[in-house]
Amino acid sequence: MADMNDPLQALLAKQAITEVIVRYSRALDRLDETLLRSVFHPDSVHHHFYQGPSSAPDAPRPADGGPRDFVEFALGVLSTHTRTHHQLGNTLIELTSADHAVAETYFTAYHRMRPRGDPKAAPNACDTEMDYFVGGRYLDHFACRDGEWRITRRTGMTDWTRLEPPNSQGFHDIAAETIGQHYPDDLLYHWAGKD
Repeated sequence: MADMNDPLQALLAKQAITEVIVRYSRALDRLDETLLRSVFHPDSVHHHFYQGPSSAPDAPRPADGGPRDFVEFALGVLSTHTRTHHQLGNTLIELTSADHAVAETYFTAYHRMRPRGDPKAAPNACDTEMDYFVGGRYLDHFACRDGEWRITRRTGMTDWTRLEPPNSQGFHDIAAETIGQHYPDDLLYHWAGKD
């Protein structure tokens, strides 16, 4: 809980909220389900390419067989890509009370889509790999409960998209251990906390 009249407490609250937003991006790019679930309060709702609960792993499966929550939806979609990269930009946070806030965060997301014929390809896959870019904003409502800021409602705004054939040069010359991987294989999970 932040004392809105204390500049240091307000700054600490905004930093905690910023770290939630950053963890969200890491969780998506690493396909880290535990981390992704940790950014949402249990009653959080989502409206970003999916509409419903943000994180409700114990919810009954919908009659149409679709995902139980946004986390399941997002990890399913992102698994059809060989790599993703979510870049965050401007973030503006407004503390609306001692334990509530709203935030607007600009993002740019890159996705390397698997081609048709790949067993993990999406139903809308193209004949070749494709690069899919999205630019938009996350509009979030946050609540601080038991001393922890998490998202209670997220609406994703899409400002632009772009789909094009890939054009990578020199990627295969990069040391394999320094190419981003999914959880738990990424160097991050073996590197953190080590000298």
